[in-house]
Amino acid sequence: MRTASRQFSLLLSTLAYGLASTYVFAQTVTPKTPPPPPLVVTATNTQTKAKPAQIYKVIAADGTITFTDKPSDNAEPMTFDIKTQNVVDSAPTPTILPKQTTTEPKRDYRVTIQSPEPEATIRNNLGEIAIKATQSGASKASIYRLVFDDAPYASNSSGVFKLNGIHRGAHTFKVELINNTGKTLASSPTQTLYLHQASALINN
Repeated sequence: MRTASRQFSLLLSTLAYGLASTYVFAQTVTPKTPPPPPLVVTATNTQTKAKPAQIYKVIAADGTITFTDKPSDNAEPMTFDIKTQNVVDSAPTPTILPKQTTTEPKRDYRVTIQSPEPEATIRNNLGEIAIKATQSGASKASIYRLVFDDAPYASNSSGVFKLNGIHRGAHTFKVELINNTGKTLASSPTQTLYLHQASALINN
């Protein structure tokens, strides 16, 4: 009985060892199945370019031309270049040049009084005085103006002034050169003259 039990245990050990060997051999020999390749999804542009609407040209009996998108018997289909773009080029930026200032050449205006001399004494019972001026500069003005006792007296183009009815006493005067607008171009120094008149008491 003991011998049969030992044989039975030995048989179980043999079977267990055989099963373990078979499992190891299967794990070693059986090739591993490679993993499936990654799934690649390619995005495809399924949008379809919109086709431009057909435009028709219609000429009426009176010659009027109308454009429409509705076909008719007398409508003429129009063709356009798809590449045409309504793009307007921007205007070029104007180049701003620096402002140029023109400097007028400086003119040389000069006027001198020939007569009477400064501090001159004039004897005239009628109060008549003659004043003469000339231009001595390179530039010439067309108008002389006499300023007598600080007030404009007369203007002319000759430079010769004849005064009448001047009262006796001291008087100041000068001659100016002016343009057509009255602007003073040059002036002589102010001078003084003395007008003497005979007294009526002396004559009597």
